[in-house]
Amino acid sequence: MASPGRPTPGPWPGVRETRLITSCVAPFLGRVAPFLGCVALLLGCSASEAPKVAPPPAIVFDWLRNGNRDIYRASLDGKDTVRLTSDPGDDQHPTERAGTVVFTSYRDGNGELYAVPSSGGAERRITTSAANETQPALSPDGQHIAYLNDESGVPKLWMCAADGTNPQPLTTGFGFPGSIEASPSWAPSGDRLVFVSTANGHAGLFITTLGAGAPTPLVADSSTAVEPAWSADATLVVFASTRAGGGATNIYTVNVASHEIRQQTYGSVTDGQPAGLPDGRIVYVSWVGGTPELRWLDPATHAVVQVSPGPGAAQHPASIH
Repeated sequence: MASPGRPTPGPWPGVRETRLITSCVAPFLGRVAPFLGCVALLLGCSASEAPKVAPPPAIVFDWLRNGNRDIYRASLDGKDTVRLTSDPGDDQHPTERAGTVVFTSYRDGNGELYAVPSSGGAERRITTSAANETQPALSPDGQHIAYLNDESGVPKLWMCAADGTNPQPLTTGFGFPGSIEASPSWAPSGDRLVFVSTANGHAGLFITTLGAGAPTPLVADSSTAVEPAWSADATLVVFASTRAGGGATNIYTVNVASHEIRQQTYGSVTDGQPAGLPDGRIVYVSWVGGTPELRWLDPATHAVVQVSPGPGAAQHPASIH
Protein backbone atom coordinates (compact mmCIF):
# COMPACT_ATOMS: atom_id res chain seq x y z
CA MET A 1 0.00 0.00 0.00
CA ALA A 2 1.31 3.42 -0.86
CA SER A 3 2.12 5.65 2.07
CA PRO A 4 -0.03 8.78 2.55
CA GLY A 5 0.93 11.66 0.29
CA ARG A 6 2.89 9.51 -2.18
CA PRO A 7 2.01 8.38 -5.72
CA THR A 8 1.38 4.69 -6.16
CA PRO A 9 4.80 3.05 -6.63
CA GLY A 10 5.73 1.82 -10.07
CA PRO A 11 9.10 0.54 -11.32
CA TRP A 12 10.68 3.70 -9.78
CA PRO A 13 9.27 5.02 -6.49
CA GLY A 14 7.02 8.02 -6.99
CA VAL A 15 6.64 7.57 -10.77
CA ARG A 16 3.27 6.47 -12.23
CA GLU A 17 3.52 3.03 -13.78
CA THR A 18 3.25 3.07 -17.60
CA ARG A 19 3.16 0.07 -19.92
CA LEU A 20 5.67 0.27 -22.74
CA ILE A 21 6.13 -1.63 -25.99
CA THR A 22 9.47 -3.13 -25.08
CA SER A 23 10.50 -4.05 -28.62
CA CYS A 24 10.51 -0.38 -29.58
CA VAL A 25 11.79 1.29 -26.48
CA ALA A 26 14.09 -1.20 -24.81
CA PRO A 27 17.30 0.22 -26.31
CA PHE A 28 16.21 3.77 -25.49
CA LEU A 29 15.15 2.77 -22.00
CA GLY A 30 18.53 1.28 -21.29
CA ARG A 31 20.18 4.58 -22.07
CA VAL A 32 17.83 6.80 -20.01
CA ALA A 33 17.06 4.50 -17.09
CA PRO A 34 19.76 6.04 -14.85
CA PHE A 35 18.33 9.50 -15.54
CA LEU A 36 14.78 8.35 -14.86
CA GLY A 37 15.91 6.81 -11.60
CA CYS A 38 17.26 10.17 -10.44
CA VAL A 39 14.04 11.91 -11.44
CA ALA A 40 12.04 9.25 -9.66
CA LEU A 41 13.94 9.79 -6.46
CA LEU A 42 13.22 13.50 -6.61
CA LEU A 43 9.53 12.96 -7.33
CA GLY A 44 9.28 10.40 -4.57
CA CYS A 45 10.31 12.91 -1.89
CA SER A 46 7.60 14.57 0.12
CA ALA A 47 7.91 18.25 1.06
CA SER A 48 9.25 17.31 4.48
CA GLU A 49 11.97 15.17 2.88
CA ALA A 50 13.12 17.74 0.32
CA PRO A 51 16.65 19.14 0.72
CA LYS A 52 16.65 22.14 3.04
CA VAL A 53 18.66 25.24 2.23
CA ALA A 54 19.86 27.13 5.29
CA PRO A 55 18.82 30.79 5.40
CA PRO A 56 21.65 33.32 5.20
CA PRO A 57 23.00 34.55 8.54
CA ALA A 58 21.40 37.68 9.95
CA ILE A 59 23.29 40.75 11.12
CA VAL A 60 22.62 43.97 13.00
CA PHE A 61 24.32 47.24 12.10
CA ASP A 62 23.93 50.99 12.37
CA TRP A 63 22.83 52.78 9.22
CA LEU A 64 22.91 56.49 8.46
CA ARG A 65 19.92 57.28 6.25
CA ASN A 66 18.22 60.63 5.65
CA GLY A 67 20.41 62.30 8.26
CA ASN A 68 19.65 59.85 11.08
CA ARG A 69 21.74 56.90 12.30
CA ASP A 70 19.66 54.02 13.65
CA ILE A 71 19.98 50.30 14.34
CA TYR A 72 18.82 47.83 11.69
CA ARG A 73 18.63 44.08 11.23
CA ALA A 74 19.03 42.34 7.85
CA SER A 75 19.96 39.06 6.23
CA LEU A 76 23.52 38.78 4.96
CA ASP A 77 22.17 38.99 1.42
CA GLY A 78 20.88 42.49 2.23
CA LYS A 79 17.23 41.42 2.29
CA ASP A 80 14.60 41.31 5.05
CA THR A 81 15.78 44.64 6.46
CA VAL A 82 14.06 45.75 9.68
CA ARG A 83 14.56 49.10 11.40
CA LEU A 84 14.92 48.58 15.15
CA THR A 85 15.36 52.17 16.45
CA SER A 86 14.07 55.54 15.30
CA ASP A 87 15.14 58.15 17.85
CA PRO A 88 16.57 61.43 16.42
CA GLY A 89 19.77 60.85 18.43
CA ASP A 90 22.55 58.73 16.94
CA ASP A 91 22.30 54.98 17.71
CA GLN A 92 25.36 52.88 16.90
CA HIS A 93 27.60 49.88 17.70
CA PRO A 94 24.93 47.15 18.10
CA THR A 95 25.61 43.75 19.64
CA GLU A 96 23.17 40.82 19.86
CA ARG A 97 22.65 37.75 22.02
CA ALA A 98 19.62 35.77 23.17
CA GLY A 99 17.19 37.88 21.15
CA THR A 100 18.34 41.22 22.57
CA VAL A 101 20.29 43.96 20.80
CA VAL A 102 22.32 46.35 22.97
CA PHE A 103 23.68 49.54 21.43
CA THR A 104 25.11 52.97 22.22
CA SER A 105 22.75 55.92 21.92
CA TYR A 106 23.51 59.65 22.12
CA ARG A 107 19.86 60.63 22.52
CA ASP A 108 20.52 61.78 26.11
CA GLY A 109 23.43 64.09 25.26
CA ASN A 110 26.14 61.53 26.08
CA GLY A 111 26.76 57.92 25.21
CA GLU A 112 24.45 55.55 27.08
CA LEU A 113 23.61 51.88 26.58
CA TYR A 114 20.13 50.92 25.40
CA ALA A 115 18.49 47.60 24.49
CA VAL A 116 15.81 46.54 22.01
CA PRO A 117 14.47 43.08 21.01
CA SER A 118 16.17 41.79 17.85
CA SER A 119 12.71 41.22 16.37
CA GLY A 120 11.72 44.83 17.06
CA GLY A 121 9.85 46.41 19.95
CA ALA A 122 10.22 48.85 22.80
CA GLU A 123 13.65 50.29 23.57
CA ARG A 124 14.87 50.53 27.16
CA ARG A 125 17.73 52.41 28.73
CA ILE A 126 20.40 50.34 30.52
CA THR A 127 22.96 52.85 31.86
CA THR A 128 22.35 56.26 33.43
CA SER A 129 25.75 57.68 34.39
CA ALA A 130 27.31 61.02 33.48
CA ALA A 131 30.17 59.22 31.69
CA ASN A 132 30.06 57.97 28.12
CA GLU A 133 29.31 54.25 27.92
CA THR A 134 30.04 52.98 24.43
CA GLN A 135 30.98 50.00 22.22
CA PRO A 136 28.96 47.33 24.07
CA ALA A 137 29.56 43.60 23.63
CA LEU A 138 27.01 41.12 24.99
CA SER A 139 28.43 37.93 26.50
CA PRO A 140 27.58 34.66 24.73
CA ASP A 141 24.93 33.80 27.34
CA GLY A 142 23.46 37.30 27.13
CA GLN A 143 23.94 37.88 30.88
CA HIS A 144 26.74 40.48 30.84
CA ILE A 145 27.85 43.48 28.80
CA ALA A 146 31.47 44.48 28.27
CA TYR A 147 31.74 48.13 27.25
CA LEU A 148 33.82 51.31 27.49
CA ASN A 149 33.47 53.89 30.25
CA ASP A 150 35.38 57.19 30.13
CA GLU A 151 34.80 58.47 33.66
CA SER A 152 38.59 58.45 34.19
CA GLY A 153 39.03 60.81 31.25
CA VAL A 154 39.83 58.12 28.68
CA PRO A 155 37.87 55.02 27.62
CA LYS A 156 38.53 51.97 29.78
CA LEU A 157 37.08 48.45 29.71
CA TRP A 158 34.14 47.84 32.08
CA MET A 159 31.50 45.16 32.56
CA CYS A 160 27.97 45.15 33.96
CA ALA A 161 25.00 42.81 34.13
CA ALA A 162 22.67 42.79 31.13
CA ASP A 163 20.27 45.07 32.99
CA GLY A 164 23.04 47.59 33.78
CA THR A 165 23.53 46.63 37.43
CA ASN A 166 26.88 45.90 39.10
CA PRO A 167 29.11 48.00 36.81
CA GLN A 168 32.83 47.44 37.41
CA PRO A 169 36.17 48.15 35.69
CA LEU A 170 37.99 45.13 34.28
CA THR A 171 41.52 46.40 33.71
CA THR A 172 42.40 48.37 36.85
CA GLY A 173 46.17 48.80 37.07
CA PHE A 174 46.80 47.76 33.47
CA GLY A 175 48.68 50.11 31.14
CA PHE A 176 49.08 53.71 32.27
CA PRO A 177 46.47 56.31 33.26
CA GLY A 178 46.25 57.81 29.79
CA SER A 179 46.26 54.53 27.85
CA ILE A 180 43.10 54.01 25.80
CA GLU A 181 41.07 50.81 25.58
CA ALA A 182 38.50 49.95 22.92
CA SER A 183 36.52 47.31 20.99
CA PRO A 184 35.85 44.47 23.46
CA SER A 185 34.82 41.10 22.02
CA TRP A 186 33.91 37.95 23.96
CA ALA A 187 35.39 34.51 23.41
CA PRO A 188 32.64 31.95 22.66
CA SER A 189 33.39 30.33 26.04
CA GLY A 190 32.37 33.55 27.80
CA ASP A 191 35.41 33.66 30.10
CA ARG A 192 37.75 35.87 28.05
CA LEU A 193 37.68 39.17 26.21
CA VAL A 194 39.92 40.49 23.47
CA PHE A 195 40.25 44.27 23.28
CA VAL A 196 42.41 47.12 22.02
CA SER A 197 44.84 48.92 24.32
CA THR A 198 47.56 51.50 23.83
CA ALA A 199 49.37 50.20 26.93
CA ASN A 200 52.51 49.65 24.83
CA GLY A 201 52.38 53.15 23.34
CA HIS A 202 50.36 52.20 20.26
CA ALA A 203 47.16 50.26 19.52
CA GLY A 204 47.57 46.51 20.00
CA LEU A 205 45.38 43.53 20.92
CA PHE A 206 45.21 42.02 24.40
CA ILE A 207 43.23 39.22 26.03
CA THR A 208 41.88 39.38 29.56
CA THR A 209 40.56 36.32 31.36
CA LEU A 210 37.87 37.23 33.88
CA GLY A 211 39.20 36.96 37.42
CA ALA A 212 42.64 35.78 36.30
CA GLY A 213 45.03 38.71 36.54
CA ALA A 214 46.53 41.15 34.05
CA PRO A 215 45.73 41.05 30.31
CA THR A 216 48.19 39.27 28.03
CA PRO A 217 49.27 40.44 24.55
CA LEU A 218 47.82 38.82 21.43
CA VAL A 219 49.08 41.21 18.74
CA ALA A 220 51.45 43.71 20.32
CA ASP A 221 54.22 44.28 17.77
CA SER A 222 55.07 47.69 16.33
CA SER A 223 52.16 47.68 13.88
CA THR A 224 48.68 49.04 14.62
CA ALA A 225 45.95 46.45 15.33
CA VAL A 226 42.38 47.52 16.09
CA GLU A 227 38.72 46.38 16.07
CA PRO A 228 39.16 42.73 17.12
CA ALA A 229 36.36 40.16 17.01
CA TRP A 230 36.47 36.52 18.05
CA SER A 231 35.59 33.80 15.54
CA ALA A 232 32.67 31.47 16.27
CA ASP A 233 35.00 28.46 16.68
CA ALA A 234 37.23 30.38 19.15
CA THR A 235 40.42 29.66 17.22
CA LEU A 236 40.84 33.05 15.54
CA VAL A 237 40.51 36.75 16.24
CA VAL A 238 39.81 38.90 13.20
CA PHE A 239 41.04 42.50 13.24
CA ALA A 240 41.96 45.53 11.14
CA SER A 241 45.54 46.68 10.65
CA THR A 242 47.86 48.81 8.53
CA ARG A 243 50.68 46.28 8.98
CA ALA A 244 51.06 45.63 5.23
CA GLY A 245 52.09 49.26 4.65
CA GLY A 246 51.19 51.43 1.70
CA GLY A 247 48.59 53.40 3.64
CA ALA A 248 45.80 50.80 3.34
CA THR A 249 43.93 49.23 6.23
CA ASN A 250 43.08 45.57 5.67
CA ILE A 251 41.43 42.66 7.48
CA TYR A 252 43.61 40.04 9.18
CA THR A 253 43.15 37.00 11.38
CA VAL A 254 45.39 35.87 14.21
CA ASN A 255 45.42 32.35 15.58
CA VAL A 256 44.79 32.64 19.31
CA ALA A 257 47.02 29.65 20.16
CA SER A 258 49.94 30.12 17.77
CA HIS A 259 49.67 33.90 17.16
CA GLU A 260 50.05 33.24 13.42
CA ILE A 261 48.70 36.23 11.44
CA ARG A 262 47.13 35.94 7.99
CA GLN A 263 46.00 38.74 5.72
CA GLN A 264 42.41 38.38 4.47
CA THR A 265 41.80 41.48 2.31
CA TYR A 266 44.26 43.14 -0.04
CA GLY A 267 42.55 46.31 -1.22
CA SER A 268 44.06 49.76 -1.48
CA VAL A 269 41.12 51.28 0.42
CA THR A 270 40.19 51.05 4.10
CA ASP A 271 38.65 47.80 5.37
CA GLY A 272 37.64 47.60 9.02
CA GLN A 273 35.04 46.83 11.69
CA PRO A 274 35.11 43.04 11.13
CA ALA A 275 32.84 40.57 12.90
CA GLY A 276 32.79 36.79 12.81
CA LEU A 277 29.68 34.92 11.64
CA PRO A 278 28.50 31.50 12.88
CA ASP A 279 29.36 29.84 9.53
CA GLY A 280 32.97 31.09 9.55
CA ARG A 281 32.52 34.04 7.22
CA ILE A 282 33.56 37.56 8.20
CA VAL A 283 31.34 40.60 7.72
CA TYR A 284 33.12 43.95 7.62
CA VAL A 285 33.03 47.51 6.30
CA SER A 286 34.94 48.78 3.26
CA TRP A 287 35.18 52.48 2.52
CA VAL A 288 34.74 53.08 -1.22
CA GLY A 289 35.05 56.67 -2.36
CA GLY A 290 34.67 57.74 1.26
CA THR A 291 31.37 55.85 1.70
CA PRO A 292 31.20 52.79 3.99
CA GLU A 293 29.82 49.60 2.45
CA LEU A 294 29.05 46.28 4.12
CA ARG A 295 30.82 43.21 2.72
CA TRP A 296 31.48 39.65 3.72
CA LEU A 297 34.43 37.41 2.96
CA ASP A 298 35.05 33.70 3.23
CA PRO A 299 38.55 33.03 4.64
CA ALA A 300 38.54 29.56 3.07
CA THR A 301 38.04 30.80 -0.51
CA HIS A 302 38.84 34.54 -0.22
CA ALA A 303 35.51 35.27 -1.91
CA VAL A 304 34.29 38.81 -1.19
CA VAL A 305 30.63 39.81 -1.64
CA GLN A 306 28.97 43.17 -1.09
CA VAL A 307 25.99 43.33 1.26
CA SER A 308 23.53 45.87 -0.15
CA PRO A 309 20.63 46.79 2.14
CA GLY A 310 20.18 50.05 0.19
CA PRO A 311 21.55 53.59 -0.06
CA GLY A 312 23.13 55.09 3.03
CA ALA A 313 26.19 54.64 5.25
CA ALA A 314 26.06 51.27 7.05
CA GLN A 315 28.68 50.49 9.70
CA HIS A 316 29.52 48.37 12.76
CA PRO A 317 27.98 45.04 11.67
CA ALA A 318 27.57 42.26 14.22
CA SER A 319 26.19 38.75 13.94
CA ILE A 320 22.78 37.70 15.21
CA HIS A 321 23.36 34.43 17.05
